[in-house]
Amino acid sequence: MLTTGQAPATPAWVRGRTGISQSRVGRICLYAWMCFPWVDFALREKGIHPLGVIWDKVVLLVLVILAGMRYLAGVRPVPRTWYRYAGWFLLYGLGLMFAGLAQPLLSVQGYRIDVYYILYAFLLPFVVVAEDVPQLLHLGAFTASLVALHGVVQYLLAVPIPSGWVDVHEHVRTRVFSILQSPNELGSYMALSAPLLAGLAVYERDKRRRWLYSIGAVLCVATLLFTFTRGAWVALAGAVALLGLLVERRLWLGVVVLAVVAYFLPPIHHRIADLLSPVYWIQSASSGRVYRWILAYDQMATNPLFGVGLGRFGGAVSSLYRGGIYSDNYYAKTLAETGLVGLTLFLAMHLQLLREVLRCVRQPGLGRRRWVYLGGMTGLLAVFLHNTMENVFEFAPMAVAYFTYATLLLIWRDDPSSVLVSDQDGVPQKEGEP
Repeated sequence: MLTTGQAPATPAWVRGRTGISQSRVGRICLYAWMCFPWVDFALREKGIHPLGVIWDKVVLLVLVILAGMRYLAGVRPVPRTWYRYAGWFLLYGLGLMFAGLAQPLLSVQGYRIDVYYILYAFLLPFVVVAEDVPQLLHLGAFTASLVALHGVVQYLLAVPIPSGWVDVHEHVRTRVFSILQSPNELGSYMALSAPLLAGLAVYERDKRRRWLYSIGAVLCVATLLFTFTRGAWVALAGAVALLGLLVERRLWLGVVVLAVVAYFLPPIHHRIADLLSPVYWIQSASSGRVYRWILAYDQMATNPLFGVGLGRFGGAVSSLYRGGIYSDNYYAKTLAETGLVGLTLFLAMHLQLLREVLRCVRQPGLGRRRWVYLGGMTGLLAVFLHNTMENVFEFAPMAVAYFTYATLLLIWRDDPSSVLVSDQDGVPQKEGEP
């Protein structure tokens, strides 16, 4: 919960508990942020408005101004341990950026892509309080449901895809990609969204919203399967299994369901079987993912502590400006570019963030809200694991969703008694009331 100490003369939205909900500009910006995939696709990819190139920077500027006003008014968010690790990683990356200014474009862009969306996680606690979180989660869930619906429609229409998206010996109807433009990134987005929607469905008292979230969760799982992204499948199954072991044994039922689906649906069964084939790993070691991971290690070996420099290997920046390759493993890319020191700080930041979200799940007296935390934690862990097989954090919608959802769940935990939910008759009640 945000601390007090605001001057009486400050505006109500600054000194009150309602966060951005009383700031029209802030409300618009944050609503657009929760709809990031659709807004960014419309403005940037379709070029509906010149604002598409800078709209996320405008949101950042607005959040900086609003956060600054609340800070001057005496507002202090709850301190997070993961901020400390994030701060060290940001400072370390800044040092690497200045060290590589002989090639400023690579260094600046490489630094930006690593840290840009972390900045929003620092600002959100200043302008969002616990009362705002359910509404923002609802909006994010609605956004994901629309993306999933679009993915299902793509599968039914069998939209054409590049031949490179399918192995030469495979035949699939299509690989859906929706507005995220990539089946791998869409798979990661669905792996994040499906468990969160399922948790919201259990949490909701309102029957209509419960049905909407249940349908949305099913659509997300269907779209996840239709992406034919094995990395996202394995990451979600691994996240469910791990949390089933650590927190909630009933999650193992989800693992069983995923295993049955993988076994009885031939296209999925063949994709998984191919992943377990020795031929796949031989080919991967010669020119695929394993080869790229080994190459990342070789790059790091030239300067083990500090790597070869930001933007110089294995990611979007090196691919765009140097004709490089994707490492298909964000941690391998981080190892090559920032060395052992950078990878250690990066992993420490994410592991501490996940640890703090996991504490939300284990917090006593949560009631049904525990399932929202559990769903959110499952999705976040799935994204973290998926980065061992894809450069997920380089993709803007995924970085936004990951850091935003984690931050919102932590904000919600700070004041659990303040959030109202609706019963079946639509009468507001505090959670835990009959």
